[in-house]
Amino acid sequence: MDARNFSEIAVAGDASWFDRHPDRRLRIRNLVEGEFGDVAGPPPVGMAWRTIVLEAQPGARSRQAIALPIGVDLDTLGDAELFDLFLQVAPPGARRMIASLRKVKVPGKADAGAAQ
Repeated sequence: MDARNFSEIAVAGDASWFDRHPDRRLRIRNLVEGEFGDVAGPPPVGMAWRTIVLEAQPGARSRQAIALPIGVDLDTLGDAELFDLFLQVAPPGARRMIASLRKVKVPGKADAGAAQ
């Protein structure tokens, strides 16, 4: 299986997770091999590669790789902590990109603003 297939699996898994957790806007999971072209090789000693996924609105997501200590309990991290981590490792302009994603109309998805 090539990196593209792994990435497609990751994207489908993210979509399914957000469908099951409509009250969440961020998730953290293990990084999928080949998911990021700029993440190669093992993480620093004592760390593990993870992916933070931010859903700006249903169907519009941004992903960011991060190395975290192996002992971090991923299930205890809420949206506020994950957003802080996302911004720490995201490229410059991430806030602007997130704001743009929130404005995108995703075909077949409900308007995120309509539920508020």
